[in-house]
Amino acid sequence: MFLRKQYAIVFFSLLSAIVLSAQAETVTDISGFFSPDGRKVTQASYPRDETSRQMLQTQSIAGVNRFAHKRKLTQTDNQPVVRMNRDTYYSQAVVDVSEGATITLPDIPEGKYMSVQPVTEDHRIQPMSYGPGTYELATHTGNHLILIVRLDATFSEEEVARYQDQMLLSANSDEMFGSDSVEPESFKRVENELKAKTPLLIKRDGPLALRGGFTAPTDESRGLYDEDKYQIMAAGGWGGAQWKDNIYEVSGSFPSDVCHQATFEDPLNDAFWSFTVYNKAGFMFDDVANVSSETATPNADGTYTVSFGCGQEAPNNLPTANESGEFTLAIRHYQPSERVRDVGYRLLPLVKPR
Repeated sequence: MFLRKQYAIVFFSLLSAIVLSAQAETVTDISGFFSPDGRKVTQASYPRDETSRQMLQTQSIAGVNRFAHKRKLTQTDNQPVVRMNRDTYYSQAVVDVSEGATITLPDIPEGKYMSVQPVTEDHRIQPMSYGPGTYELATHTGNHLILIVRLDATFSEEEVARYQDQMLLSANSDEMFGSDSVEPESFKRVENELKAKTPLLIKRDGPLALRGGFTAPTDESRGLYDEDKYQIMAAGGWGGAQWKDNIYEVSGSFPSDVCHQATFEDPLNDAFWSFTVYNKAGFMFDDVANVSSETATPNADGTYTVSFGCGQEAPNNLPTANESGEFTLAIRHYQPSERVRDVGYRLLPLVKPR
């Protein structure tokens, strides 16, 4: 009897070890990220979990220390995250920075936009670097970064492919990024819970709603860090930029059958401004979804009027009709001016029904 008890204890100990080992198994491909036996996702873990998903997705396409280039502007039928845009072409790469790494961006014509933004494994956002040059890569946690490179949308597809192919990564280690698998139902439930908080956040904080959601613990942005916004923004705008690099204005819902317009003075950002139209859920639904200071026609007095659902003859019109019956807006200020960043000049309050 004593021996049988000993054998039973040993058997169940081994069985527990096997189960725990399976649950803790590291995956390096997106196909293994979601598992019924995976770790339960919480609101606290979500920013890291969503970043793991993004890293595995990019790594599954390109491998480690290699670029996954998007040769076209974001397509309506391929929007992996909410509130994507057509302001820039995108390239992404998962880089092993454990033993040192750099990225080199090519020469492009003066006045054109190009930036690289490193995102850490826990979705802390490092400041952007702009223009051609070689930039050192490092992280405060883990061994990997995911890089987001943005290139000016006014380049042709042929031009952007040429510049993308000139981007270089150099890394002294090439270990793949690995992640726990997560339980898919808890991931989706938590994601929806966090997204549902966005309208409340906008209502509470107005123009400052997103300030503090995209920061790094290694630079001056750490003073803006807000835990709630950090979690909410990982679900509502993964990969967003630091306050000094890109200020976002995100609206609530407007009825899609009512014409709206905004007339405003040029914010004079160091790069450009843009409007993007989404459905209620935050996805683009029309091939004509954005307008920017690079593409909009100004009024005679130098101001701009942007129209939403007002017909093709309206100035700088963006269609709004979609199945949800509502549309939402995201306004982006790339390299925001002092007037936008420090004085608080905003365009969203100027959007009015006509």
